[in-house]
Amino acid sequence: MKKVLFLSSDMYFKGGLQRYARYEYKALREIMGEENVFSFSFNGKDGNSFEEEVSVNFVPRGSGVLRKIDFTLQAIKFIRQKKIDLLFINLVNQSPVGLLAKKLFGVPYFINVYGLEMWAALNLWRKVSLLYADKIVGDCNFILRYCKNNLRIDEDKLFLLYDCVDIERFRPSPKNFQLMKTYKIPEDKFTVITVARVDSMYKGHELVIKALEHLPEDIVYVIIGGGELVPYLKSLVQEMNLGTRVIFTGRVKEDELVDFYNLADLFVLVTRFGKYEGEGLPLTPLEAAACEKAIIVGNEDGSVDAVEEGKNGFIVSPRNLAELVEKIKLLYRNEHLRLEMGKYGREKVVRDFAYERYKETLKGILGVSE
Repeated sequence: MKKVLFLSSDMYFKGGLQRYARYEYKALREIMGEENVFSFSFNGKDGNSFEEEVSVNFVPRGSGVLRKIDFTLQAIKFIRQKKIDLLFINLVNQSPVGLLAKKLFGVPYFINVYGLEMWAALNLWRKVSLLYADKIVGDCNFILRYCKNNLRIDEDKLFLLYDCVDIERFRPSPKNFQLMKTYKIPEDKFTVITVARVDSMYKGHELVIKALEHLPEDIVYVIIGGGELVPYLKSLVQEMNLGTRVIFTGRVKEDELVDFYNLADLFVLVTRFGKYEGEGLPLTPLEAAACEKAIIVGNEDGSVDAVEEGKNGFIVSPRNLAELVEKIKLLYRNEHLRLEMGKYGREKVVRDFAYERYKETLKGILGVSE
């Protein structure tokens, strides 16, 4: 069996890309054998790391350029010593290591691509590394089209590997009233949630807050996640006199996440696309759908792959407040529709985004047969 080195930007921080990296690393080890798969993480643990441990062979020291040099030199040394047969690079930021290894040792490399890093942070070395990659693996159709149309990458090198969801963990369950009490979430209100880092305007928190002004007063909005934009959003809430209708939880524990999805009536994440804005396929709408929640997403990026319009939710423009208000009102007033969407949403996740489906797709990309 081939030996694989998995190069990750971060295996620790609580975020969608990091969760994707963990699923991918787990699947690689199950497919190729644990003894044949090794991993490097560019970033190490911090105060917002996953509680669950993960096996990593190397984390570089230092910061800035010195950290990059340490990561690259140790990776090249490891490839030579362990006679690595394949590099699987989890983010384009580390792709020049693959280019170097291919030139030095003839080692093929695959690169994962997602979204923002492809149109906001693609320097010359990363572009060249993409062109020389043996395969490019995208988490949604949007990013694969972007690679083909904007970067002129050969379509034969492009492969789709959707985000996956742990459907045994993310599933419907009764509301956790103690959790609601802890975070001061009212039990008798219609609850809309967003689960995302609060560090970028394009994620749409502001739009949902502004929508509240046009929605029934018994609708509350729970923002789950932390980030540098929290003070701005809190000031907006106060300015609009919505202080009792918007709850900021900050960062939450990993083992609380399923309960947050299950206390919701509706999940909303309406992201915008632009030069420094946009997503691949966010994981949180899929996790919400796995918990049988109707979902609303934006129509400008990879989020659209999460929704079959009118079946498990709606796709709206992240620049159209009235459209968002209309869809939230519809689902607020029609409980039957909301519940039916939730049921279909879980069926869709089980069919298209379950871990076993993910692993089988990855097997095909690796060219591994039973």
